Amino acid sequence: MRPIRVLFAHAAGHTPNDPPLPRLRRALGPGFQIDAPDLGAPDPAVWTSKLSAALTAPRAPSILVGHSLGGSELLRVIATHHPRFSAAGFVGLGVPLWGMPDWPYEAFMLPDGAAKALSGLDRIVFFGSADDDVVDPSHLPAWRDRLPRARTVETHGNGHIFDRGAIAPVLLELRRMAGMPK
Repeated sequence: MRPIRVLFAHAAGHTPNDPPLPRLRRALGPGFQIDAPDLGAPDPAVWTSKLSAALTAPRAPSILVGHSLGGSELLRVIATHHPRFSAAGFVGLGVPLWGMPDWPYEAFMLPDGAAKALSGLDRIVFFGSADDDVVDPSHLPAWRDRLPRARTVETHGNGHIFDRGAIAPVLLELRRMAGMPK
């Protein structure tokens, strides 16, 4: 059986080798192949180019995972540039909703009509930890308001990086999206 392809977009100031990716790789095992381009410093034009290329690669991903800015940028790229790809869903870890108080950077905001533009994703699930010291948990209900068909899950003890605490709910969701048994 071929592994399930996953595209992982890292957070600002991180690289593909930083948490939470190593933990996800270990926990998911060989049934998942996680591709994680090095996006570099936060630059909307550069990240758009790199994420668009990854989404439309000949062996495109089946599942999208984004941590923090990587998650919001994956959704913005899809909603704004409409790359041709097919994925079972999106899982976001500690993803900020740009435009909320203290998150004003317009270049990272989703466009109007984002909910419709993201309708090609079968599932959209946001995980946020109650002890996240970077992205306040108030972003979870704000995501539900912005993308009504998105599901949000508040976890406890994961911090912003999801490098600690239980990640079983995240793994279960990724396996569901892959059509695997629990």
